[in-house]
Amino acid sequence: MDIPPFGKIDSKNIEEYYDGSVNVDGKDVEIDLNFESESVDDELLECVATVTSRVPELANKAWAAISEDWDLGSESETARFYLQHHLDEFSEEEIVKLFGTQSVDKSVFLKALSLVRIGLYPEDDEMFSLFDIQLNQDLTDYLMSVSIDSDGQVTGISFES
Repeated sequence: MDIPPFGKIDSKNIEEYYDGSVNVDGKDVEIDLNFESESVDDELLECVATVTSRVPELANKAWAAISEDWDLGSESETARFYLQHHLDEFSEEEIVKLFGTQSVDKSVFLKALSLVRIGLYPEDDEMFSLFDIQLNQDLTDYLMSVSIDSDGQVTGISFES
């Protein structure tokens, strides 16, 4: 089966790792496909093809999940924690360089983030796809990872390094 951007994949002879890039909102983003098995059902590859064709829509869901997490205020477990971690770690100069201001609100925060990677794990029901979103990669290795199942539903957001 031919699955853009990975190319031809034989369900009976699966490689562990495939990679490529996809265009999301005018920016090329790395995407990788990961398997644990040596073979899978054709149905699973069809599901991968469907998910890859929906990447822009799923990316929007990932962004919405981060925005909704921010809106939880003190109950936010990821977005605000991610920001606060960096505000604590960065110098005033780095904060201004990154955000353009020292007063960071939701809009400023979201504009400073980028989708940097999409990982597909089709053998994992709840984390079929992971959308890694982070601040400037030159300044931090930390990211927020939004997991989305094969049905396109957000299943979680985590802070990763």
